[in-house]
Formats: sequence, structure tokens, C-alpha cells
Amino acid sequence: MSGYGGQPPSWEDPYAGQQYGGQHYGGQQYGGQQHGGPGYDPYGYGPGYGYGPPGVPYATRSNGSAIAALVCCCVAVVLCCNVLAIPGIITGAIAVGRASTDPESSRRLTIWSWSILAVSFVIAIILFVVFVLIGAASEPDYDSTGGGI
Repeated sequence: MSGYGGQPPSWEDPYAGQQYGGQHYGGQQYGGQQHGGPGYDPYGYGPGYGYGPPGVPYATRSNGSAIAALVCCCVAVVLCCNVLAIPGIITGAIAVGRASTDPESSRRLTIWSWSILAVSFVIAIILFVVFVLIGAASEPDYDSTGGGI
């Protein structure tokens, strides 16, 4: 096993069982505590703490919500002609970019992106209703008696 965090398959501790500083070293008792050897935790946190397996980041956060907000805002602009969602695209893109470096800022920007999308849809629905009402009120009133010229 090569790479970070592991030992090669044929590796053995060259200091196991040797004297070090007048005390026995290499997995033996030293000052009432276990020192050295496989599974030794120098900080005393116990199992389950420390670094993960090789190749896996220590702490990962998903940026799926930021990507979904970005895609939904793009769909709203392109398919629904909702130009009010353009700020949602901007905040979603910044959130995706900051997901690995500043997760807290990315989370806040994702919330802003979803909020902008929701507000833009509410404004679009209100404008649609207003235009329908204006269109209905501006139609000429035709006489139903058939009178004419």
C-alpha cells in the first residue's frame, strides 16, 4: 500500500523491541501507558479519531444543494424567461466555488440563491396575473344586439 497514511505491505518497525533512552520501546509499557506499536494513539482520543483512510478527505461537505440551486436558476432564466433569477445564478455559482474552501459561506450563499429563485417566481406570477387583468380590462365591449353600422 503506497501513498499517504499507510505502510507498505512488507514494512516492519525497525525500532520494535529496542532500548530507547534507557526505557524499552516498541509497543511495550512506558510510564503506565501503551507506547508505539500498531494502533497507538499518541493523543489518547481512542478509536475512531484521527485521519481517515488514504485518499479520503478528512472532512467533506456536500455542495449538492448549491449545484441544484444553480441549475434551477439557470432553467428559470432559460426556459421561463425569468430574468429576475440571474442574481440566483451568480450566488449559486459563487456558492459552488466556495464549497471546499469556506463551507459556511457556501451554505449562506446557497440559501440566498434558493431565496432569490423563490422570490423571482413569486414576482413573475404576480406580473402574469397583473398582465392578464390589464388585458381583460382593455378589451372593447362588443354590443351583443347585433346592431352594427
